[in-house]
Amino acid sequence: MSRIALEGVTKRFADGTVAVRSLTLDVADGELMVLVGPSGCGKTTVLRMVAGLEEVTDGTISIDDQVVNDLDPRHRDIAMVFQSYALYPHLSVYDNMAFSLKYRGTPKAEIKQRVADAARILELEPYLQRKPRQLSGGQRQRVAMGRAIVRQPRAFLMDEPLSNLDAKLRVQMRAEILKIQQSLEVTTIYVTHDQTEAMTLGDRVAVVHQGDLQQVGTPRELYRDPANRFVAGFIGSPAMNLIRARLVRTTDGSPHEVTFGPHRLALPTQVFDERPHLATYLDRDVVMGIRPEDLEDASLVGSPDPAATIELTVVLCEDLGSEVDVHLSGGLVRDLSDAPDESRIDAEVPEESLADTVVARVNRHTRLREGDVAKVFFDLSELHFFDPESGEGIT
Repeated sequence: MSRIALEGVTKRFADGTVAVRSLTLDVADGELMVLVGPSGCGKTTVLRMVAGLEEVTDGTISIDDQVVNDLDPRHRDIAMVFQSYALYPHLSVYDNMAFSLKYRGTPKAEIKQRVADAARILELEPYLQRKPRQLSGGQRQRVAMGRAIVRQPRAFLMDEPLSNLDAKLRVQMRAEILKIQQSLEVTTIYVTHDQTEAMTLGDRVAVVHQGDLQQVGTPRELYRDPANRFVAGFIGSPAMNLIRARLVRTTDGSPHEVTFGPHRLALPTQVFDERPHLATYLDRDVVMGIRPEDLEDASLVGSPDPAATIELTVVLCEDLGSEVDVHLSGGLVRDLSDAPDESRIDAEVPEESLADTVVARVNRHTRLREGDVAKVFFDLSELHFFDPESGEGIT
């Protein structure tokens, strides 16, 4: 097992493109760290630099306190699992798994034992004499993992290993990878663009966007306390609703309010107690965020507070069986084109989150249908607020 540390790592390609910008990240011994972000954000480049497949332009990469920037990939003792299985089609499962050990001159008895141990962990024992073409996608991916496991490396690097599998198999393989990693306790860096995969696998998750590290934390921390609007809009499915709003100061002793379009909500004192800096935004614009599960059909809430309830029009209902995703409209989001530093805002917020709709994940017993005017209850204790210019969370 090993600790992997990246300090101020930058990757600039020959054409001037900066793929990764001054990234600092510490992966603890035995930790499963997930790098997540949209396609092209630089996460695979980070993985390739750790593996030694890409040169580091600036900064250092250390493994167990040894700087490895100039160390050849084969001497880093790291095993990589790719998106494509990269199996030798003419070799059996056994020979695919044993290949790197044979290349290194490992004794035959040790090779046999290591392959047998990995095959048992991965439930591949019945398939050791089969060729890759005789296996399912999930079985091939397990063989690719087995080839990495038999090397007994200091760390695993996994580059979107499940992206070629169907949805059901991805869920199954996620559980398999988590079980194996926890059993072996090998330091692992796992790259994916699938935030659900990231949240279910990672001890911690690092969110990357346009080459910049946005936030590192446990899945719960990212979900409950996103550092900025990009993380808020990227983590969670459906995404957090982001609403252009204004905090309004009251002078008659009643609660301060947040207004958006024709709507207003009275904010409990605890909202400001938990975010002392939020008071400096009174009588200023903010971006308000609320997750779909924190909105509810008010008819299903016992005695909903009128000050936390507004009326919106149902645009679409998606019945998921255990709950219903209700898409609602009604003057919720103002056009952001008049906001200062528009390019910065658009870079922070996914374009789809700027539509004049919100999504509420409501109780399956709702009777709401398309075209209804719905009373929607906001759980005001779960509101998030972001600076409209920088996109940073207001805490």
